[in-house]
Amino acid sequence: MKNKMAKFTIASSLKRWNDSNIGKLNSQEIYEQILKLCILLAGVASIGNIILKLGNILIISTILITLIFVLLYYLCHFKGYYKSSVKIFIASQFLILNVLWLNNGGSYGPTLLIFQAFIPMFIFFTELKNKLLIVFGLFVNIHFLFAIEYFYPHLIILYQSPVDRLFDALVITFLFFIIEIPLLYFIQKQFFSQSQKAINSEKVKSAFLANMSHEIRTPMNAIIGFSELLGESELDESTKKQYIDIIKDNGNILLHLINNVMDASKLEAGIVEIHNKTVSLKPFLERLHASLKPQIPSDKEVVLTCHVPEELEGVMFYTDELLLYQILSNLVTNAIKFTDKGYVKFGFEASSTVDPEWIQFYVSDSGKGISKKNQENIFERFNQGHFDMKNKKDGVGLGLSISNELAKKLNGVIGLESDGKTGSTFYVTMYSHKSKHKDSGKKNGKNQLIKAKTCNRLEECMNVN
Repeated sequence: MKNKMAKFTIASSLKRWNDSNIGKLNSQEIYEQILKLCILLAGVASIGNIILKLGNILIISTILITLIFVLLYYLCHFKGYYKSSVKIFIASQFLILNVLWLNNGGSYGPTLLIFQAFIPMFIFFTELKNKLLIVFGLFVNIHFLFAIEYFYPHLIILYQSPVDRLFDALVITFLFFIIEIPLLYFIQKQFFSQSQKAINSEKVKSAFLANMSHEIRTPMNAIIGFSELLGESELDESTKKQYIDIIKDNGNILLHLINNVMDASKLEAGIVEIHNKTVSLKPFLERLHASLKPQIPSDKEVVLTCHVPEELEGVMFYTDELLLYQILSNLVTNAIKFTDKGYVKFGFEASSTVDPEWIQFYVSDSGKGISKKNQENIFERFNQGHFDMKNKKDGVGLGLSISNELAKKLNGVIGLESDGKTGSTFYVTMYSHKSKHKDSGKKNGKNQLIKAKTCNRLEECMNVN
């Protein structure tokens, strides 16, 4: 049980060591873990020295070394002095090396083993510019101590007996194999895992750029081609109308694509501004319906319906109208995209008719649905619920990701329900700024209640045309 707990602790710590955005290890977190390892080793060494009665100077030295590591960890973890702590740590290594060598048996003691383990970790995990110079300094220092031990052996405090030396070396070796080797193994495993994720991320971005080129060219070619065909004099009115519909559909596709790319760039740069105001929801949803209905492609047999319960027609909500419009527009557009025949319905429920604590919008469609497997990563960028390019729909997989991030900025959360066969329903739950439930990630029980009410409304509005 203890071994499992230790592995779990190390593994959970390693997850924090990785910068998930770029797939590389986080130096500060690793430095703090190395300090913990040093505190443990120095503490055990102090206890061992006391048990073996290796001399007051050595005992006091190892206790002071333990306290130095504790202080460095405190400065880094609790005070945020990471760089200063690292500099003090490096300087202390030269002091510790010399003190331990002179007071703990010289080359016969565990000092050399400890620093042979430390130097590779230092080289691999730190990002200091002068780390090779520091390692060279330790290299020179160790050889200087060898020279002192050779020419002035009386300066080295030796073990009182071979048994003491054997026991001291045994403890250090035991700690090395029990703690450091497994630690390095887990770090290596996590490092390669994150590196693979970074490689996959680069592949996704490359595929995204290639896909962008295709997605822009396709509607542009259609717009240019059918615009030229409209110039032919012998076309009848029905054919002209058909060509105009094609141009309009492809123009909407192109506009939606460009808007998504621009929105994703703003979110990435963190320059999305929130401008809250009181919004009357019924007129707001009616405008959304009027705007999106003409954008349904002419080759789709889809009925777009907006449903507002009679008792909620006067509901007002304080939020950013433009960003909320963008969220719902992305969801409705996405539902239309993946529904060839049937319906797309949207509406909302509220906790009360006056000053509601929460509002939950829903967008339901009769499309093919989303499998449980694909629901796990449906809100990630460049994802359309599958990776089969043959069956891929228009777009680059940004709409749901953008809606999800915008919802979080508006104190909201997005969820979905789908059996993977017939249709999907997306929920956007927005919480009032006066609500006690501002942490949108901790409302699982309440979301279930809201969904139940919304599902009842959906059954009612299935007959609304």
